[in-house]
Amino acid sequence: MDKKNENTILIVDDDVQVLKSLKIWLKNEGFNIETAPDREKAIKIVEDKEIAVALVDLRMVKDDGINISKRLQTFDKKLKIIILTGYPSFDTAVEAMKFGAFDYISKGATNEKILKTINSAIAEREKENSTQSSSAAEKDVIKIILFCDHSLIKERFESISESSPIFQMVETFPRVDSIDMKEFEQEVDIALVCASCNIRDLRDAAETFSEIFRSLPQVKPVIINENFSNADKVKLMQLGVKGFASRVLSSKKLEKGLLHVKKGGFLVDQRVVNLSLQNISEYNSTQLFKDKDMIGLTAREIEILSIMARGLKNKEIAEKLAISEKTVKTHLNRIFKKLGVDSRSKAILTLMGKKIL
Repeated sequence: MDKKNENTILIVDDDVQVLKSLKIWLKNEGFNIETAPDREKAIKIVEDKEIAVALVDLRMVKDDGINISKRLQTFDKKLKIIILTGYPSFDTAVEAMKFGAFDYISKGATNEKILKTINSAIAEREKENSTQSSSAAEKDVIKIILFCDHSLIKERFESISESSPIFQMVETFPRVDSIDMKEFEQEVDIALVCASCNIRDLRDAAETFSEIFRSLPQVKPVIINENFSNADKVKLMQLGVKGFASRVLSSKKLEKGLLHVKKGGFLVDQRVVNLSLQNISEYNSTQLFKDKDMIGLTAREIEILSIMARGLKNKEIAEKLAISEKTVKTHLNRIFKKLGVDSRSKAILTLMGKKIL
């Protein structure tokens, strides 16, 4: 028996005999097989397992194969659907193709034709996965510029760059002011800035990061080799710093953290986040309201955000504003959606990133 790969085929049909015969045949062809007599079972299987191809009966007693197929593809857009029917017609073939079925074949087709169609669907899915993986891998490459004059630190980061598939050192310089940034045209995601080489104090930091942003406006600065207090870190984040990395941070944790920063996150300790929460509670809410156009929040959302930052829970916010807890949750969901976050801590960090705080 010629064994195939480990692709799983789902067969959806309310005819028990059809399910049984197709399962035995395709299993002998080397595939993993799942069967479902109805929509609910089919959905559960697609939710729980990776299915390469679904063979779906067009007409069932209590359901319609095209409707089932559309539902299955909401859980896996790459799922290849092959519509099977005992009553083929031009109109139903067109209908199947319109919603995006991979193919439409008669139950009376030869085993060779059905098998060829399944293999073609699998090949198409694998091609799409390969293209997507290549694209994702390219997106995950982190292009870095390092500002540091310590030979050991430079050697460590250059070593990581040589061995890592995503950590790409574009260039290194001893200090931010040691190059003409206006002439630096290479694409960069992250600027690793050694604190001891570039930042004497917070006033110096403002000038340092202004110089970086003038020439590389999209770059995300991360400070390394630092010894700042948490309060100072909050102020540095207000200047646009996206994180703080220890010089001895493991290469894997460094890669993960910098990739998170590249994608819009922050590399900060929870204690810094907590201090930021305290700061926003002391922030003048009137000023925050003046700045609301920068973040698109309503007056009520600003009010809830200010109260939330003081550490109050949803129930306590509801009691304070004389509204229901459900209404508070609705407002918080809208706030998170507008800021593009999913938690209170991230909301605070986002506001800091937008220099609202």
